[in-house]
Amino acid sequence: MIVFLTLIYVAFLFVLIRLKLLPNTGLTWATTLIWMVVLFIFLFIPLQWGAPQGSTRVLTRAVQVIPNVNGEVVEIAAQPNTALKKGDVLFQLDSEPFEIAVAAAQASLVRTQAQAKQDFDALGNAEAQLRQALANQTQAQNRYDDDAQLVESGTISETRLERRQTTLDAANAMVDQARTAVSRAETELGAVTADGTVAKVAEAQAQLDQAQWNLDQTVVRAPSDGFVTNLALAVGQRVTSLPFAPAMVFIDTSEKTLVVNIHQIYVRHLETGQEVEMALKTNPGGILKGTLGDIVEITSQGQAMVSGTVFASGQVQAEPFVAKLVLDDPQMLADLQPGTVGTAAIYTNAVKPTHIIRRVMIRMESIMNYVIPVL
Repeated sequence: MIVFLTLIYVAFLFVLIRLKLLPNTGLTWATTLIWMVVLFIFLFIPLQWGAPQGSTRVLTRAVQVIPNVNGEVVEIAAQPNTALKKGDVLFQLDSEPFEIAVAAAQASLVRTQAQAKQDFDALGNAEAQLRQALANQTQAQNRYDDDAQLVESGTISETRLERRQTTLDAANAMVDQARTAVSRAETELGAVTADGTVAKVAEAQAQLDQAQWNLDQTVVRAPSDGFVTNLALAVGQRVTSLPFAPAMVFIDTSEKTLVVNIHQIYVRHLETGQEVEMALKTNPGGILKGTLGDIVEITSQGQAMVSGTVFASGQVQAEPFVAKLVLDDPQMLADLQPGTVGTAAIYTNAVKPTHIIRRVMIRMESIMNYVIPVL
């Protein structure tokens, strides 16, 4: 831009010399250097913080698809680089082992429910036996008391009273046994969940739910809108749920983010909502307008990594901060492909006279995008 303005100045000097308004001397042409110094000091240096620019790019998430269960791939429904909706099938695992597990869990639940019913019946039987034992105990106690009075009056001998004592002791033992049986049955049925379900029935139901969930996970679906790329998965291949063994990569296009890199020395003038113009490689000759969003107030060198070693000092570099950009037309962002790059100019509240220069420069760069393939 300095060269362009200098050429204009030279052309202006040439016209004035031709019109005899200025002498054609070395001193006259030497003012060109003065012009360049003035431009550099009073225009282009303030331009850097009054209207800073930075490289911009469109980001999205790349999701590593890791199945929740292990198994052999029997079908691949997704086609590479083909648009998919959330919930569309990506691939399917052999479901037979999981169907067997569901059947086994269902059988276990039925058996446990039957056992719970038997426990209720056992409790009723134990309570009936306890009632019978208590009646026998009462009868034995009454007969013992009657014979005890007869012994005191001398009507019968003490031998009969001893037999009554033996019968009473046996009745007391039967009551203790019946109470133990009732307590055991109540304990078996007393372990219940918060909703009143018998614990072992709830456990069997949970095992069935887990088996059914595992069966459902044999069909791996798209986590969001997007597409699969670099598809290398093949039928017959075995996949695992280990985190370091993804089956494929899924590009999430449901949410894109446009960011710009800003040098640290210019951040002090940035504020959310400031005007932004962008020249993208995919849109040569065009200018996208928007505003400055949130600034991510950290760089990679600002993080303290957890480790078991002493902090190691190294070369410190002034990494740029990243700021989000908000387009005036949200549909434009939806139409941009992830990885799109370009240049963004931010118009701050400082040195506003320099903004016109930046506006010209960003438009010149947009036009040059027709012929320059790299930034």
